[in-house]
Amino acid sequence: MTAARITGPMLLGGAGDMKSAIYLTLTGLMVVSSPAIAQVADTPEIAQKIRDMGTTLSREVVGGTHEIYAPLYPAMPIAGVELVADQAYGEADRNLLDIYKPADAGGTAPIVIFAHGGGFVRGDKAEVANLGPWFARNGVVFLAMNYRLAPEAKWPSGPEDMAAAIRWVRDNAELHGGDPQKIIVAGNSAGSAHAADYAFREDMQVEDDGVIGAILISPPTANLTDHEIDPERDAQYYDTAAGSLEDMSYIRQLDGRALPVMVAVGELDIPLAQDQAGQLIDALYARDGHLPTTSVVPGHNHISIIAHIGTEDTSLGTDMLEFIRYAALFPTQ
Repeated sequence: MTAARITGPMLLGGAGDMKSAIYLTLTGLMVVSSPAIAQVADTPEIAQKIRDMGTTLSREVVGGTHEIYAPLYPAMPIAGVELVADQAYGEADRNLLDIYKPADAGGTAPIVIFAHGGGFVRGDKAEVANLGPWFARNGVVFLAMNYRLAPEAKWPSGPEDMAAAIRWVRDNAELHGGDPQKIIVAGNSAGSAHAADYAFREDMQVEDDGVIGAILISPPTANLTDHEIDPERDAQYYDTAAGSLEDMSYIRQLDGRALPVMVAVGELDIPLAQDQAGQLIDALYARDGHLPTTSVVPGHNHISIIAHIGTEDTSLGTDMLEFIRYAALFPTQ
């Protein structure tokens, strides 16, 4: 993949379209338009630190990236955003989600259900807490979900938990304030696999689920058959006792409901995620006859592609917002 960006259709009122800040209601989504779109290149000292880390993934890269961005997030409470934490959506101890919603949510806002990364064996919704306020301030109800972890939980526990969260959304409209017929399933790294498995496998989907699209960020496991599976992480979840790696590869499950899909990777993402994203984009092109909405984010790695959201750098956030708005305009179910 090349370090370029191909994004979906742009609509009037998106962040950065106007020189002055305005408010625009579109398909039930209140959009805050910023004076300009900031990217990592606008902070050259951060851009250099991220680039110096290269494309590997290590504890030093994870910790160093979070150390860069953590001081840049606005602290809750944030004007215009309501947080409802630790809502149980299932029976497992980790079946909890946090709701970030616009303070004036009136039942028409799109909903993003987001699964964090962590190699299937670790991670927490707190690690994507920076996304919640940003999306809520832009008119989206954002749900950050925990899910069961390997090795205790095996495939397909991830899409099962995603389905449970969707049922919860459908049954708790008054609490989250969004539109249960405008749900986007999303995730980064390992979390993207759970969103993808739910989006592509019809046998795992909830009837009349209201899902109108999927956002898959830095996907590492679209095709499990063409590379060695990490024995300490991925292999702990994709237990071959439950099925073959081919059967568990969601890239082979694209023949069902053709939901709109957004695929995103960082220019400095790990090579595996870049390769898997490329394979998925090719497969979706073969299925649909056109490219999915695709974002290759300049200057960002496997961690910063998510960690920068909520700061002045809106490199990926604006692309995600446009995809959500467009899917809400033309829902396919």
